[in-house]
Amino acid sequence: MAKYSTKFKYEIVKRYLDGEGSYESLSKTFNIPDKHQIRVRVNAYQTLGYDGLKRSRNKKQYSTDFKLKVVKFYLTGEMSYLDLANSLDISNPSMICTWVLKYRNYGIEGLEPKKRGRPSSMTNKDKKTSKSIDKEYSTEQKDRIKELEEQVYWLQMEVDILKKKRELRQRSKLKKKK
Repeated sequence: MAKYSTKFKYEIVKRYLDGEGSYESLSKTFNIPDKHQIRVRVNAYQTLGYDGLKRSRNKKQYSTDFKLKVVKFYLTGEMSYLDLANSLDISNPSMICTWVLKYRNYGIEGLEPKKRGRPSSMTNKDKKTSKSIDKEYSTEQKDRIKELEEQVYWLQMEVDILKKKRELRQRSKLKKKK
């Protein structure tokens, strides 16, 4: 129901709570494709009040520890996604479902925030060094320097990969010991 106004959502919730129709009949009356959306909004209204119906324009950031606690609490089987979201003031219950899936597939690393956007292909340091190279060296020397810089870059990447591989092996050995 993200495309609907808060007043419209409130009207539907109010009609449901006044006993003017079921989830299914209200979804047909107001041309809402899924009755589940009405159930979610009624539940949000009952737990959070009118603010539960408002669409949040700012994105909340949750820490990895918080996500892990929520996932573990859900996996104990005591509450549903909806009940858990309402009790913790999480506006979107499906977010918990996403966290659980990521946790099951990738472990704790799946809950960590990811960098967004396209990575920079050249840092500011590289730009500065290329300017200083232009002044001091011939074109042949510049080409050789660029070639060596690229070779150093790939070797550093290889070292980083090997370090990460070693770290993952150590983690798996620790898990097996536990």
